[in-house]
Amino acid sequence: MSLKQLLNTLSRSSAQAVSTLGNAGSNAVKEYLYIKTNIETAFQDAIEQANSREKVIFLCGSSGDGKSEILTRYYHQHKDKLHFHLDATHSFQPDMTAIETLDLAFYDHKKGDKPLVVGINIGMLGNYAEEGSDDHTNVKQSVKAFLQNDPDKIYPNHAFLNFEDYPKFEPSNDQIIAPFIESLLSKLTSPTDDNPFYQAWKQEFGTSASTLHANYRLLQYPEIQQVIVRTLLKVRLKYDQFLTARTLLDFVYHLLTGPGHLFDNLFTTKSTELSKALTHFDPCTIRSKDIDLFLIQNSLNITDASFETFKTDVSELVISEQMETGSWIRFFYLIQDLELGNNYHERFKGDFRSQLYEEYVKIWLLHQQYTGKSSEKKELRNFYRKSLLEALFRFANRFAPELTSKSQIFLAEYNGYQISTRADIKESMKRIDQHKPQRLSHFNALLKLGDEDLPPVPISANFLDLILKINSGYRPNKHDKNNIVILEELIEDISRRVRGTDKLNIHKGSEQWVLTNDVDEEEIVVEGY
Repeated sequence: MSLKQLLNTLSRSSAQAVSTLGNAGSNAVKEYLYIKTNIETAFQDAIEQANSREKVIFLCGSSGDGKSEILTRYYHQHKDKLHFHLDATHSFQPDMTAIETLDLAFYDHKKGDKPLVVGINIGMLGNYAEEGSDDHTNVKQSVKAFLQNDPDKIYPNHAFLNFEDYPKFEPSNDQIIAPFIESLLSKLTSPTDDNPFYQAWKQEFGTSASTLHANYRLLQYPEIQQVIVRTLLKVRLKYDQFLTARTLLDFVYHLLTGPGHLFDNLFTTKSTELSKALTHFDPCTIRSKDIDLFLIQNSLNITDASFETFKTDVSELVISEQMETGSWIRFFYLIQDLELGNNYHERFKGDFRSQLYEEYVKIWLLHQQYTGKSSEKKELRNFYRKSLLEALFRFANRFAPELTSKSQIFLAEYNGYQISTRADIKESMKRIDQHKPQRLSHFNALLKLGDEDLPPVPISANFLDLILKINSGYRPNKHDKNNIVILEELIEDISRRVRGTDKLNIHKGSEQWVLTNDVDEEEIVVEGY
């Protein structure tokens, strides 16, 4: 098979995209690329320990995450020991709905002598909890408890393995890694005799100068693979997009076989939800002195001797005739960690840094791996006091900015008189152990007002972006609606709590009064300044 034919099997539209009992193990290419994941290991352990006939194991997740691949693989190994209901999304019987078919599977399980394994989408689980037969109340109760994240109410003989609990990105020491994606790219490009992709490329490369072969050669660089992984991480953080196995295989297919060079295919196509999201990270949209100067000079055909030398140095990696000005910027982005030729591209490396996402990952990891060390507390205090609380006071006091430096919080304005009070808000690090983040989508910021704990504040990468902008003078607008609601609710909660304080401040122009409620004397003391 040619390289193009081999890559076609990775496409979402390929006949081999979904494994069934009929085609399981029949695709040598998929077998070569197959990567055993953590959820497969957990699933294997679960079915090997399933000794009770009453046991029901649910393998659940989203469409395309790899349920069918795992289920068909283990069906052939354990079909004599367990009963498999491989796809609860469909009925496969024209006179029955998917719900009725699932009911029948549970009826058969009650009468049978084998544990049951069910492959099912999360959405279908929710439907069954509402519409399933009342003859299976125990199953419905377990499903509802699972969906409500209440494990204590799940029946002992029911087990749920959820793909969302095994994300493609995971923490490792002081960084976020992506074992599945990294293994996929590494296997796809490994220069070994058993790699059909590499062998096809090697055979064709000498006789073909197509963009496809240039793209495959670029993807062989581990440094380029890491840049792609970091870019996918940014998409995950900004759009909270769950990357399934099928999505990633289809992504690699389009990355290599798309209409342009690999770096253009990464940022300029809009054929899928993931590719549309990636267009927002096109390095051509970065505004910096060096990038803007390059775009202008290259568009005007102004000669740069250093760049001309670089083009000669990389002539074996790209097809220059197909390179537009923007393509060169994307190429510089892709090779930012490589040393090539005269290293002309290194002048742009600082512009490609994603400081927001680096900061978010750092703070997320500090919460997730918190041990109480003084160095951790120092870094966390820096985030809480100089970022989160600074933005909170700035936004709360946007109608009276002078209050922020006094740790006052604006409460109301009547006839030109501003009412405020002191709000002693601090980080509450002792609670971090009970609120360590489980998913990369957010972490909980933990605050206290005086000695009173405030509810956890979910901080996403987008929310962090907002508070950093506020601290730089940005005024939120309707496009920030989802994130600004979190900040508004926090401020409203704090304002409600401090309204009952014994001391209020009233301002008008340069005049200021302090009203103190003297409970012992049963009077309100007014002091003017």
